[in-house]
Amino acid sequence: MVTDPLKRPVLSYAHHQFIILDEDTDAATAVKLMHGKKAETIIVTNKLNEYVGIITDSDILDKIVMRGEDSDQVAIKTIMTSPLITISAKANVRMALELMRLNLIKRIPVTDNIHILGVVTQEGLANAIRTSVLERQFRPYRVVIRERYKPIWGNLGFILQFAGLLFIAPAVMATFLGEIVTATGIFLGITTMSVTGFVLNAYGEKTPMNLRQASILMVSSFVLLSLFGSIPYMYVNPFGENLDPVTLFVNSFFESASGFTTTGLSMLVYPEDLPKSFDFYRSFTQWIGGLSFVYLVITFFYPERKLAHMKGMLGGGTLRLKQLILTIAVIFSIYTVVLAMLLYISGNHDIIFNISLILSAVTGGGFVPSSTSLISENFLELFVLMTGMVISALPFAFHYAVFSKEMHTTKMRPEIFTYFGIILISIPIFWYLLSLSDPGSNAMTSVFHTLSAATTTGFQFIDITLLSDQGKFFLIILMLIGGTAFSTAGGIKVGRILLLLQKLTKKKFSADVTTRSISSVSSRYDHTYHGWEQKSSQHKEDKTLNEAVLVIILFILTSIFTGILLSIFSGQTFLNSMFESVSALTTSGLSTGITSLDAELGSKILLIINMIIGRFEIIAVIYLFLEISKIRKL
Repeated sequence: MVTDPLKRPVLSYAHHQFIILDEDTDAATAVKLMHGKKAETIIVTNKLNEYVGIITDSDILDKIVMRGEDSDQVAIKTIMTSPLITISAKANVRMALELMRLNLIKRIPVTDNIHILGVVTQEGLANAIRTSVLERQFRPYRVVIRERYKPIWGNLGFILQFAGLLFIAPAVMATFLGEIVTATGIFLGITTMSVTGFVLNAYGEKTPMNLRQASILMVSSFVLLSLFGSIPYMYVNPFGENLDPVTLFVNSFFESASGFTTTGLSMLVYPEDLPKSFDFYRSFTQWIGGLSFVYLVITFFYPERKLAHMKGMLGGGTLRLKQLILTIAVIFSIYTVVLAMLLYISGNHDIIFNISLILSAVTGGGFVPSSTSLISENFLELFVLMTGMVISALPFAFHYAVFSKEMHTTKMRPEIFTYFGIILISIPIFWYLLSLSDPGSNAMTSVFHTLSAATTTGFQFIDITLLSDQGKFFLIILMLIGGTAFSTAGGIKVGRILLLLQKLTKKKFSADVTTRSISSVSSRYDHTYHGWEQKSSQHKEDKTLNEAVLVIILFILTSIFTGILLSIFSGQTFLNSMFESVSALTTSGLSTGITSLDAELGSKILLIINMIIGRFEIIAVIYLFLEISKIRKL
């Protein structure tokens, strides 16, 4: 490919806006033919059909019009420029420009020595050179946009359009209940979401992405979903009157992000004052964020090789696309219906509130549709919610295996057994720590809040500010550990901790899902290269371990750093601030009271950031800022 525009073939810049006429043709006829065919040039031939001259608009103006000649009486051979200077089709642009300069002309016919193939002009060549220089200057940027960002735009547009379609459900419910303000706000969100998705689709390309692009897609999708999801909050404005626009936006974005990231932190003290459809909308954002998008998007958009690597990062146990859709669309819907019916039996007779509460429970969300829903005396209600919380913390593959004969739970048992072991040990410990501040506390209170922290759900009916420092610190540890891998729960995940223990104790867990995920990748290669395969598998295990260690370190360091900042912003103690920061980072939702309408904007923004990066367990952030090769060297 020739990059220098002066060396390109002159024929590539030739135009065909010319006509060929006999030399005896009168000027008036020639002009009519020129205008009829929109020609700029006349090539003149003699009786022998030889090219003998050329006529341009300037020749006609200067030699006929300006002199007042009768064009019907003037033959074109008397006004043509002759002899005709031509250039070979094999010549380049530099030769054409040089020929024009030497002969003081501004256009040259291009010939193959037999026929006229076109005409090049000085102006046309100058424009072509100018365009070529600009293209060469901006080509790197165009390549970057086309290869790096267009795939993100196209896939992000699809996500927004799909989300807009899903949110028709709460919009229709609001319309059916006659809650017009809520319906209008949700429809505004749907419209802006869909229009933005359409624009991104128009300029983007739905092509495969690498791991870094997919990480950008995941983070930006949650940011944009939270942004458009905040529109109903801004329209309904449940935060009180006389709010300035900035505060209203930050509050709305905070609540929306808390929903999509399944955190559940909320500044709304009395959610029962909200319209029922708006309560449902809030829980529905958790359903979208916790189930449909986080994992479906990974399955849809990650290349298979990268998806296999993500299995190792997330702890394995992932499902194929069809299995995942069945788990989300069918199995979790069954859970929701059954648990909502049990809530009805327990005494909660508001069907919409029941569904909203269960949606929040099975996604590890924590939004409560009514401040009076959680009552410690209602043991059946608490038991139903605890069941939903446990469901949210178990792997999707486990749920699929329970309902399907295609898969067994064997591979997931070590992590699940370890997880339940942590919970069983934690319950009496927290009961003791709880009794230090509340001697009258019962076992159910301890069980409920231990599960709430360990599943990173965030339901609470005790005032955590009254807990002892030891009790708060213990809950921080539970939230940081989080649930099992590839579930809706947040936190570091038990799978990574098992992987680290395996390395430290040099004990091989035969059913360790992370190791098996790695092994499944290496098994695709030819077994005749057994030595290389074993070495490759070991390399992948070491790489996965390094990444797991990095995630654990980043969780701890981010918690401490943001806890310090939050303490500065809020004026609260470091322990309370770190508790709130960890709650946001692990998408838990338990609160020491820092999250409130009166909180500083800086505190709210910091918690928003923690919620979003915590939704991806900081994995996406790693791939946004660190190359894989750098991680390998750790």
